Amino acid sequence: MKTRKMMKVLVVLGLIVCAGFKTSFAQDTEIPIILPYSGNFNEWIITFTNGADTYTFETDDDTFDSGILGTLPKGTYTINFNSPYFGSENFDILVYNGGDIIGHGITSFTDLTLYNVVIGDEPLVQIDAGY
Repeated sequence: MKTRKMMKVLVVLGLIVCAGFKTSFAQDTEIPIILPYSGNFNEWIITFTNGADTYTFETDDDTFDSGILGTLPKGTYTINFNSPYFGSENFDILVYNGGDIIGHGITSFTDLTLYNVVIGDEPLVQIDAGY
């Protein structure tokens, strides 16, 4: 009898843990990126910070054109863009969600930080050179 009750408790706890994992995993969203149309200036370190969690993605001239950076949970982020090209080129950086611009900056300094950017169901990062 005790063994049967213990097994039921373990099964219920296992289901709760699995449901929690599935819920948190299902809330992750892919982060697509469009790099400069010229095919140049493709080396970027993009860091998304949300409280204590940090997600860092890198692009590279040799291995990356445009596509999916990776995934991260939906939420509000501080996003930092860093590239060795700052100082010699101006960049127009846009973050979209569902077609709406939710973060924007133009800079030629060493990096660019966008604050309080809400990453939802349909995010997109676009970097344009020459501005």
